[in-house]
Amino acid sequence: MTGSGHVAEARIGLSPASAPGPQFSMPSGGRSLLLEFRSLDDPDQQTTIGAVIDTPDGSAIEPGITVVTVRLSFWAAQAQVYATPGAKFLLWYAGQAVGQGQVLRVIDEVADSI
Repeated sequence: MTGSGHVAEARIGLSPASAPGPQFSMPSGGRSLLLEFRSLDDPDQQTTIGAVIDTPDGSAIEPGITVVTVRLSFWAAQAQVYATPGAKFLLWYAGQAVGQGQVLRVIDEVADSI
């Protein structure tokens, strides 16, 4: 479990390898990508939150992948406010947007791990 205990399931897609961003696969369980949500206070502002991103089968996340369902384990408590079902986000790496996603559901980590 991570710091906040907030865990969600989401669908993500990454830009193709020809676009700016990582030109390599990212292992499941990585912390390389940050999630940027639209601010609740000001729609022109964003809130960036980090999470461990795990694929169900442990496979790597490849550039150009169009849709993959992942588990997001957040380390910041503010994720409980932003990472709610239906929330859309951008994926950031090294200062640039490299993909997008949408939260599908919040996972009760205790119940789902039994």
